[in-house]
Amino acid sequence: MAPSTLTGIDEDIVELVRRAQHGDRDAFAQIYDRHVGEIFGFVMNRVRQRETAEDLTGDVFMRAFRRLPDFEWKGVDIGAWIMTIARNRVADHFRSFSTRLERSSDDIRHDVEVRGTDAPERIAEGRELARRLGRALEQLSDEHREVIELRFVHELSLADTAQVIGRTVGATKSLQFRALKALASQVKHVDGLGQLAGASASTLISLLGMLS
Repeated sequence: MAPSTLTGIDEDIVELVRRAQHGDRDAFAQIYDRHVGEIFGFVMNRVRQRETAEDLTGDVFMRAFRRLPDFEWKGVDIGAWIMTIARNRVADHFRSFSTRLERSSDDIRHDVEVRGTDAPERIAEGRELARRLGRALEQLSDEHREVIELRFVHELSLADTAQVIGRTVGATKSLQFRALKALASQVKHVDGLGQLAGASASTLISLLGMLS
């Protein structure tokens, strides 16, 4: 698809992709810089081991570089395309080594920012809420956990999330609704979270931002 036919996509990104597709390594390096943080975070959330996450992230971008000539614009940012590669690479990793996805609640949030105060007790409270929310998230089905993480932890758009998980936007929106409902049910009786989650969906979504 020619750049002139694209709508809603940053022209600078389109040009970077065009250059990278023609072998410009500097252009690909700029694409890497734009997306490596979110890709590493996505991988790290699943493997929970920094060295493994770094290796897998590097492999993701190597695969992206090799496959870039075949990339075609389909109305979503290239970040979603790279995220799809990351998702598949992580799946391959777990299949290959027959490992289980584990989270350490101590690693969910090291730096909780509490708006309006830096009191140690408030920071500790925020950190504990993040741990509890992380544990609740782990109790969800894989598809519910994944859509929540992509949308509200990694802050992908609905269209980009749909691209990553291989569903239509409508189906992704429905899945997101069911996932949030499942999470709200999961934290309903969790001390400190039940009251907040019961207030509104937006409150629960804002809590998820603490896990990024």
